[in-house]
Amino acid sequence: MSFELEILTLESLNFVSWPQPLRDCEAVVVNLPICSFSNYPSYLPLVLRFMKQLMPKIVVTLDRSCDRTDTPFPQHMILAIQSYSGLLESRDAVSVNVHPYVLQMIEKYYLQPAIEKLVLGRLRSQDRTLPWKNLLLSSGFSPLTFSNFTESQAECLVRRIPGRGFHVEKKQNSLVLCWQRKDLISISTWRC
Repeated sequence: MSFELEILTLESLNFVSWPQPLRDCEAVVVNLPICSFSNYPSYLPLVLRFMKQLMPKIVVTLDRSCDRTDTPFPQHMILAIQSYSGLLESRDAVSVNVHPYVLQMIEKYYLQPAIEKLVLGRLRSQDRTLPWKNLLLSSGFSPLTFSNFTESQAECLVRRIPGRGFHVEKKQNSLVLCWQRKDLISISTWRC
């Protein structure tokens, strides 16, 4: 079985000559991290129209509460602070045997730039958008339900994390990784 990966940037969507015709044995799967649109909320409808043309078999979305652009600026910043504080606390819970230098590098090269990008991006574009799930629904996508097997796999993975307090919750059509009852990230699947 051959596998081909095509990565497209948001900026290239206007110039790409997709959709290319697919053979019967080919399937398109889209990974759609919602954080990609935190600085470009107006791009999401364009991307959804493009995705619709691809006719994907499945769309997988990843979402953090700090990625929301459907809330007013002050509320968005509160959600971001809560989201990142939960992430930092969960990181501290599992990093007992991790060298402090590694933790500093995570903060310096991942967390600090991500927080700066979120705040500055929202300051540049204070436009509120519809909730992303509503945009997917109005674009003709429908949510899929996770199977019991998928849920048990997620729970099995969480049990392997070397720290207490992590768990998986099912919320609507999403599986949510939580730490101490704080949502860290959620995943949902959609069909065209």
